[in-house]
Amino acid sequence: MVERRSPKPEVGGSSPSAPARLKEDMKNPVKFLQEVKQEAFKVTWPTGKETLQGTLMVAAMAIIASIFFLLLDQFFQFVLGLILKIGF
Repeated sequence: MVERRSPKPEVGGSSPSAPARLKEDMKNPVKFLQEVKQEAFKVTWPTGKETLQGTLMVAAMAIIASIFFLLLDQFFQFVLGLILKIGF
């Protein structure tokens, strides 16, 4: 069997013992929750200002997209109206 290695030594590969570790975590939910808490503290959470900026950007893009599709819909409605008037 050929051993596969990552081009970056600091990147770990999959371990055959990973399923066994999962079973250990399932047997000890308190340890699992402690590890989850530790990982949550490692996360870089956005600041309030960054969250507000992101929210405003999403809202602005939603408004711009809705106006664009409203105008596009009105244009197609006008063109379709002309085509139907010509047909009759």
